Amino acid sequence: MTIDLNFAGKRILVTGTDQPIGAAAAAAFLDHGATVAVHGAAVVGASLLTGSLYSAESCQALVQTALDGLGGLDILVNAADYRGDKPFEQVTPEDWDKALDGSFTASLFCTQYALPALQASKGNIVNITSSYGQMGGPDGSSAYAAASASIVNMTRMQALRFGAEGVRSNCLCAGPIEGSTAAEATELPPIGRYGTAQDMVGSILFMASEHASFMTGAIIVNDGGRYSGA
Repeated sequence: MTIDLNFAGKRILVTGTDQPIGAAAAAAFLDHGATVAVHGAAVVGASLLTGSLYSAESCQALVQTALDGLGGLDILVNAADYRGDKPFEQVTPEDWDKALDGSFTASLFCTQYALPALQASKGNIVNITSSYGQMGGPDGSSAYAAASASIVNMTRMQALRFGAEGVRSNCLCAGPIEGSTAAEATELPPIGRYGTAQDMVGSILFMASEHASFMTGAIIVNDGGRYSGA
């Protein structure tokens, strides 16, 4: 069997392109023929959307702008991410709001408002978060890890709720990326190096592709072996 990751004709929205993984994913979809809108930072060849993702209302406005420009939606990639490290006992309500809104709130409401278009196209969702959502992280990452875990279980609930309607939802739990705050806070994973954004791209493209047509509710951990117990 030939694995052909062809996204020609697919309409894709990628949030979080101000982060390396989101930017790399958007560029890869473009390279494989998709029409792409992005939020976060400009990606050559994609339409850049502006505005905040820190409330339901702003997510609704963003998604509507994307739908108007793309003419519908086949794939939503939620890669928006916020991390602010503080020891557990020092986390303030403001810290918690930022940790939750910067990733979980954005993913939840972007998906909610994109859902009618995804139902119409029998499309799919790829949620991107940290492997901290599976096993916790270093001291100071409690709020971030909790938000990441919320995205993991939201993915499972989306799969249970919308699978029968032909909408798939899967999640990538990424390990520490070279040059990121997460990498600075952790030791090298068992594979002996930090990851790169390009290391994550293959997993994202596969989950979004027709080759994963029977996959929904899956949590793919791509973290250099850290989840194995390191």
